[in-house]
Amino acid sequence: MRSVGRRVRYLVVAFATTFLSAGNAHAAPQIVAALPTGGEAELVCAGDTCSAEFSAICLQQSRTPPLPLTSYVLHGPDRGAITVTGHRKDGGTVALAPGVLRFASLRGHSAFRVSAPASYLKSHGLARLTLRIERLAMLVPVSQDGDPEPQTASDEAQAFRELKITGAYWTKMNPENLAMARLTNRIINRLPAKGSVSSAVGDVLWQQGAATEKGLSEDSLAFNRSYFDYCRENALTPSGFSMRRCLGGAHDWFIKDLNVNYWKSLKPTS
Repeated sequence: MRSVGRRVRYLVVAFATTFLSAGNAHAAPQIVAALPTGGEAELVCAGDTCSAEFSAICLQQSRTPPLPLTSYVLHGPDRGAITVTGHRKDGGTVALAPGVLRFASLRGHSAFRVSAPASYLKSHGLARLTLRIERLAMLVPVSQDGDPEPQTASDEAQAFRELKITGAYWTKMNPENLAMARLTNRIINRLPAKGSVSSAVGDVLWQQGAATEKGLSEDSLAFNRSYFDYCRENALTPSGFSMRRCLGGAHDWFIKDLNVNYWKSLKPTS
């Protein structure tokens, strides 16, 4: 457990430092791809916004990562990749267009926030919103006035072409790594914004998060659980990170490995 603890603490600090300093104020950041959620994710409402975190990978190695809260939009051809469902108070449901959603970076290219105004739910008589990312979905940074190096139509076309050619193969080649990132992300979305949870609540959250990941090996589940347990216990100490932040560092490390595999899969083999 000590080695896991040292690694997680290092990852949290390293990723926070990297993402606070990353990015070029004069150049558009990377195009990314949202990863499949493997099930429905609920947008949790707090104040005037309902939101959830989801995983993403970078599609442009030569561009810089986005700064926190950089706005993105769903690439037009990928609108069908995201299913949005509104749930009424009477139990009924309604299919919604993904245009109701807003996307923004959270931690570089590894973690993004998807959100919708709470006022939208109220005005449409909805109790909650859920979404499902069915397949890899490309997100493009919103263009900024005066950007000397914006994303061009050619840049978007190339990233989209590579994603469509390589994405399905890459997904099939990395099922366990994808499941580990997905499991960690699913738990993060169920955590309080600050602090930690009790052992009993932690066990429930773990079971809920792992319930849909039937394909994960026992070794992978145990590996994920070691990070989960460390982050829960660390957050209870006076100098510890919040459980959400700690698991965010572990999640982003899983995504880093996945992104390296994606770049390798783009290169032709002899």
